[in-house]
Amino acid sequence: MIENLLLCVGAQKSGTTWLHAQLKDHPQIGFSNVKEIHYFNTIHKGSVLLARRKVNRLEKIIKNNRMGLERYFANLSAGKPVNKGLQQLLSPVDDPWYIDQFPKKNRKYCADFTPEYALLPDAGFENIKRVAKNRKVIFIMRDPIDRAKSAMRYFYETQGKTINDIGHEQILKLATSDFIIHMSSYDITIKRLDKHFAQDDVLYLFYEDVMKDKQTGINQVTDFLNIIAIQNSAEQLEKRVNVTSFYDFSEQVDEILKSRLQKTYEFLGSRFKVLPEPWPRAFDRTLEQAV
Repeated sequence: MIENLLLCVGAQKSGTTWLHAQLKDHPQIGFSNVKEIHYFNTIHKGSVLLARRKVNRLEKIIKNNRMGLERYFANLSAGKPVNKGLQQLLSPVDDPWYIDQFPKKNRKYCADFTPEYALLPDAGFENIKRVAKNRKVIFIMRDPIDRAKSAMRYFYETQGKTINDIGHEQILKLATSDFIIHMSSYDITIKRLDKHFAQDDVLYLFYEDVMKDKQTGINQVTDFLNIIAIQNSAEQLEKRVNVTSFYDFSEQVDEILKSRLQKTYEFLGSRFKVLPEPWPRAFDRTLEQAV
């Protein structure tokens, strides 16, 4: 069992990769070899992202290091020590496999930054509690409409395309998809976090506030985790990651997103009272449409 597990459960396109880059060298945090393990969403939501990564890696090994793979199976059959990396790649994906993803060095936290955990069902969060004695959860929220638009741009870029080359009807269809809407529906995530974790074990951050004062955002995280404060360089703080290309979305897309995310804005306005400066304008516009 993991003693202390740190999870950053999203939201996708809300600065999770940036935060990972700021904390990856912290002496008290042990990250897995990859930022996003995708374990719990594989087990409880049938995600193929982990399987796809395993297949891609195995294909490279077969192409570039076939002898190493043959030696692994020969040693396995003979009961001899085997390559640790190949063992993790080829072992069944279960709770012991997940626990083994983290370094065994003396670190206060094992850390898994997988935004897709934001939409885990109850069983997924219960599974998290089974593998870790203590849990701390970070959830970063970006203006729901801005996040959805960024995710739409990113969706096509992951396929080697650019949204500027996609037809309007396809973009409208993507804007209405649960894939885009649910990741911006922070009310769903917050209600589940309330159900499964103590209030003191969850840190809610706003992307816009963190980006406005990055060092303060990092300080909030280290205070929350009760770990050594770090002072990153200006170059490190301003390093941009996962930047998507600009696209001027149509008013029709805006109207779709406003309509689908209206309840989310209402929930957040009630829950947090004060939202980042850019948010209230979007929140007010959404409410005006509901009148």
